[in-house]
Amino acid sequence: MIPRGVWLATFLIVALPGAATAQVRRPRPVQQPIVRDTTRGQVSNRVPGVAGRGISDSTVSDTSVHWSPADSVMETLLKKPGYTVTRYEGEVVTFDALTKAFAIAAAATRKAQVEREGQRVVTDSILIYDDRSRTIDVSGHFEIVPGGGQAPIAGGPSARYNLAERSGRLTNATVVTEEQGQRWFINSVIAKTVMGDSARRIPSRLYGLGGSLTSCDDSIPDYHFELREIKRTEKTLVARPAVLYIRDIPVMWLPFVFQDIRAGRRSGILPPRFGASDIVRNNPGYRRHIENIGYYWALNDYMDATSWIDWRSATGGDSLDPGWYRLNGEYKYYWMSRFVQGRLASSYTRQRNGSTNTAISWGHDQRLGRDRRIQMDANYVTSTVLQRQNTFNPYQAIATIRSSFNYSDKIGPASLSLGGRRTQFPGRQQVDQELPSFSLTTGPLSLAPWLVWTPAFNFSESDNLHIDQPGTFSNRFLPGTNGRLVDTLAIKRNRFNRQISIGTPIRLFGTELANQITIHDQVNDFPEEKVIYPHADSALKETRVFRRTYRTDIDWNPTFSLPAFFQNRYKLTPSVSLQNVDPNQFWVRTELSGGKVVHQSKRLTYGLSASPTLFGLWPGFGPFSRLRHSISPTLNYSFAPRASVNNEYLAALGIRKQGYLGALPQSAVSLGLSQNIEAKVRSPDDTNQTDTGQKLKLLSMQFSSLSYDFERARATHRRLAGLTTDNFGTRLSSDLVPGLDLSVDYSLFQGSTLSDTAEFKPFLTHVATTFRLSQRENPFAVITKLFGKAVPDQSPAPQTLGGQPDPNAQMMQRIASQPVAGQASRGSQFVVPPTKGWEATFSFSTSRSRPARGDRITFWDPRERCKVYLDVNPFAYDLCVRTPTADDSIPRTTAGAPYVQMPRQTSLSSSLNFELTPKWSAAWQTSYDFEQHQFASQVVSLQRDLHDWRANFGFTHSPNGNFAFTFFISLKPQPELKFDYSRASYRNR
Repeated sequence: MIPRGVWLATFLIVALPGAATAQVRRPRPVQQPIVRDTTRGQVSNRVPGVAGRGISDSTVSDTSVHWSPADSVMETLLKKPGYTVTRYEGEVVTFDALTKAFAIAAAATRKAQVEREGQRVVTDSILIYDDRSRTIDVSGHFEIVPGGGQAPIAGGPSARYNLAERSGRLTNATVVTEEQGQRWFINSVIAKTVMGDSARRIPSRLYGLGGSLTSCDDSIPDYHFELREIKRTEKTLVARPAVLYIRDIPVMWLPFVFQDIRAGRRSGILPPRFGASDIVRNNPGYRRHIENIGYYWALNDYMDATSWIDWRSATGGDSLDPGWYRLNGEYKYYWMSRFVQGRLASSYTRQRNGSTNTAISWGHDQRLGRDRRIQMDANYVTSTVLQRQNTFNPYQAIATIRSSFNYSDKIGPASLSLGGRRTQFPGRQQVDQELPSFSLTTGPLSLAPWLVWTPAFNFSESDNLHIDQPGTFSNRFLPGTNGRLVDTLAIKRNRFNRQISIGTPIRLFGTELANQITIHDQVNDFPEEKVIYPHADSALKETRVFRRTYRTDIDWNPTFSLPAFFQNRYKLTPSVSLQNVDPNQFWVRTELSGGKVVHQSKRLTYGLSASPTLFGLWPGFGPFSRLRHSISPTLNYSFAPRASVNNEYLAALGIRKQGYLGALPQSAVSLGLSQNIEAKVRSPDDTNQTDTGQKLKLLSMQFSSLSYDFERARATHRRLAGLTTDNFGTRLSSDLVPGLDLSVDYSLFQGSTLSDTAEFKPFLTHVATTFRLSQRENPFAVITKLFGKAVPDQSPAPQTLGGQPDPNAQMMQRIASQPVAGQASRGSQFVVPPTKGWEATFSFSTSRSRPARGDRITFWDPRERCKVYLDVNPFAYDLCVRTPTADDSIPRTTAGAPYVQMPRQTSLSSSLNFELTPKWSAAWQTSYDFEQHQFASQVVSLQRDLHDWRANFGFTHSPNGNFAFTFFISLKPQPELKFDYSRASYRNR
């Protein structure tokens, strides 16, 4: 929904009279009654419905009353048909027979009141009711309850109200207006009210001379608006002029205010978004930036539309920041009875230098039945460079532009899924897409008591278009007629990848038969230089350039899993499988085979696996009553006889037959290990050592499997050659450090383990760790709990908007994908501080590729590659340097291609939320690149609680160099009422 406020403070300073605002409300937090005024340190005595400037504690009285119990005669009279009941009550009632007037006086324990046709007038003093004219003269502090769901009016010291006309003249009257959970108090010194009658189509009105408006329910409000003339109807509130007071100090003057106060969605003008510096520039170099100039249409109960314009001044612009304007439109629909909802948004950006960008976002969700559903989230831009450049949101500057579609259905016992994904990258031309992706799966089908079949079919196609990753050939030279070089043309580089999987596992008399066929087809549509070995002979070494490369793999590996035995202790499981001799697929077709399909051999492989869990219990010490150490090894042994692989198959994969070890007999053992050390915390009042203590995981470690082939070690006469595992990794976690997750990966060999030239040389390739600390979750708090001491309570913090999700998870979600058009694309430039306490999340990662040996190595230095942009366009240079990642290498079809040495990547990202004082809170999110020796994105936010107001200081720095600083003070019940200053700048030279 479109946000709007009661008072458009900054807009009304410069707007023309008669402006309106869009009546689409966003949910706002309900402000609870304040029992203690923390700024004055004393308790405030308040009356619900009575508040305003100048009403002190001594003048406030409680007007809520109840009728005395009626006797049998009164009950009969009240139920008598054909009469209109006028009911009155007080301490002393005097009747004047000549004028037919009642004088009703109240006492300390009984209020005076009159009720007729649902209307009631109550006072703590005297009221005079004229039965002939139905007029009531009231003195003292009164309350008029019109009935019909209308809000009561309170005031004093006098009023004249006519029950028949439902109108009257009041002094010091206060009306309470409810708006989205917030109470607003309208006070008028002299007021005339017309309550209205829905049955007779008489609208309600309130006219006032002199008064105030506030949402603070203290007897002396912290802020209020002084109003000279007021008019309130069932639909609108109009007042002029308006002066904002903070305590008794005037701070702002408005010529008029106008607001549609009807509930629900209403068409109207959108509140523009700009700062005070956009009205009056505070320095000559400031660039004005205005957003949200538009209109909102509430088309019907199911849909609405919005259109608006964003503009950035071209004054003082340069080639990096020429100024621009953006046309936006958004259409939303929500048809609950048809289970349909979605939004369609589009934007068109045009810079002063003529560059344009069109962005489209479409989100759709529809249920067509109990199991049938369509979900779509589409995002598309025509220029990823402009999309990244013209944003001050750091999340949007680095977020991928992602689209997805999914159709799911259930056909009998089968589940069908059809979908696709498409990803664009900010500032890059490359597009990754997976379209289509189709799967058809079923649960176990019992064809007979002894036969269970579980078929499955999967098809997917993934493409990489306009690849900008490093390669041998990236440009094509165009010679002139005289043979001279006249131009270079970038080569279009695309990669297509298709995969089909057909699974037909069968359980026959309790024996599992895993049966799966896979077909994989890959095409690299770009030139590539390779070293090939005809007939797999290294003596025939050649170097060729292929216009494009391709590879088709077809594989089938059936496996028989026999019934397990020793289930309770060792969990032994024998198996028999028909496996390929070479780890690659059975049938292969590549550019090296000339398009011919070649195959290798298969051999029976016999295996036995065991996965026991061993426990060790140890006596406790200190705060622990008992320790438990569990080890879960996974042991596999496999045996396969000697086999052969033909030279034609090896040549198709670019493998040399000299030194090839894949055809040796196999006698291999594989070992994996995971272990946990747990402790049971001793309860302070646990004297009988029962099993009710809390369990704590002191240390958890998981290791990847290592495989050792005895036959390979014997054939090569080197013990380490029997180790056939290329990579090894471990993972560590502990409850002593909440959120700790550490993973380390190593590359064990220089070269392929299928060759006798592989050298055992462990090399650290990847380290990643994440841990989280907070006021109640940190090592000191854990230790304090263990020794029986209470952790200090968290102090209260300033009120925030909505709940508080995990900031790190929220940041990762924003980076993963951001809408490119519509109101949702704006995002939040500032982090909402936590509700209480403090919390910090840190993520560190480093990755590097193993240094290669030989002369066919491409060392890719992004600075050298991007040097051509340095003196032409610094922004393009910065974008080019930041483009590569550790996984930028393109999968090759066969061996022999040049090795690309990728640069090392090391970064640290953090998210810190904490309280400076009970009234000050702060948040900081950042990331640092250790290789570039500079910070990337920065998001800093400070928040100050000011009772009814909230002050925010925000600073954002995007990876593209853009930064924005904003300071604003906003009213809690109406955040659109704010005083702000903003400064935003693009990266310049």
